[in-house]
Amino acid sequence: MASLWIINKAGGLVFQSEHFAYPHRANGEPELSSNDYLILAGTLHGIHAIASRIVPAPGKHSQGLEVLEAENLLIHIKMTQTGTKFVLLTHTTHPNPGAILERAYRLYVDHVMKDPFYIAEMPIRIDTFDREIAALLQ
Repeated sequence: MASLWIINKAGGLVFQSEHFAYPHRANGEPELSSNDYLILAGTLHGIHAIASRIVPAPGKHSQGLEVLEAENLLIHIKMTQTGTKFVLLTHTTHPNPGAILERAYRLYVDHVMKDPFYIAEMPIRIDTFDREIAALLQ
């Protein structure tokens, strides 16, 4: 089980697919609101930008944060050439989160970027993409 977020180059959350058993839900706490997710995505975008600037070796460049690991949580980030970020939240025991991100990126290219009605940097509302991502994450 995993959760996929797509963050545009300005830091806005343009897609979210939740297939993750968050611990706060089991304790009866309220679910996160859409505004909470927007704040989390913006914060992660900022951390990613800061991490790309903090490079200890002079003359070296960084793509930014790629993996963040916490107890029972793994966050993988794939930065595309256009500045779009694919964020995968999963359990630390997930067998291959990198492959899931690559597959999600291919689905994005095939279903979103080739859609003549999609406007870049706007929220993604494409049913075939939703179904493919849901199947990928479950």
